Amino acid sequence: MTVTGDRTVRAGRHELRVSIEGGTPGGRNARPPLLLINGLGGHIRMWDPLRRHLVGVPTIAFDAPGTGDSPTPALPQSVVGVSRMVTRLLDALELPEVDVLGYSLGGVVAQQLAWTSPRRVRRVVLLSTNTGWGSVPAHPVAFKGLLSMRRLRDPAYYADLAPDLLGGEMRRDPDLVAQAAQLRTLESPDTRGYLYQLLSCTTWSTIPYLRLIRQPTLVVNGDDDPLARPINARAIARLIPHARLHLVRGAGHHLFLERPDEVSTVVGAFLERDGLPGGDA
Repeated sequence: MTVTGDRTVRAGRHELRVSIEGGTPGGRNARPPLLLINGLGGHIRMWDPLRRHLVGVPTIAFDAPGTGDSPTPALPQSVVGVSRMVTRLLDALELPEVDVLGYSLGGVVAQQLAWTSPRRVRRVVLLSTNTGWGSVPAHPVAFKGLLSMRRLRDPAYYADLAPDLLGGEMRRDPDLVAQAAQLRTLESPDTRGYLYQLLSCTTWSTIPYLRLIRQPTLVVNGDDDPLARPINARAIARLIPHARLHLVRGAGHHLFLERPDEVSTVVGAFLERDGLPGGDA
């Protein structure tokens, strides 16, 4: 896979660190690149395990404002505002169309983007996500852990929280917990930027327009996810007209760390031929 590398790109009022792998935006790829939209406080290096398994799929990732190397804005952004920022990023990269994979909070943004910018989005993958406000809430213990900034800066503390916060293999595999802790704390988000993101996902809902999303959509969720509960994934898959659901048995919130082979296989098949081996309809 050709690594194009990291760069700073201006998207409207925001300077964003952008990472491009597997091809140059605007080039003659066989299909649109896959835009990766991260979760709460997530930085671009967190995508490395999934990218290693998505062989042949050109990908673009970015640090949202207030995370990684992207400066924190003066004021919080709504989900609508983040969606507009993403379209300006696509403009700056001269990309008329992309596939979109949104993880956790990024899945809420991906839903918004698919609805408000349908000509820019070919297909949608929603990974470990919900609809924002109106979803079945996270388990109380997991939600409490989500509010902790210490977990994003202290690998040992993150490891202590991981089983109850993330579920799935994090309950059983100490080596995986250690890997997740190191990756998650590699680049800590700005406190204000993190709180801005948390505010956006708790004050917005995509429920009113899910039936208006017309792109083929793949919804992937662990069946032991205490943050993005599988009941929300089932609801999203039922409400989006052309959606399919794939539940990963025994997996939790960090699907692309727990089951990178399975996730990359179903995502790659979906992007290539709209197939979904082994999924639940």
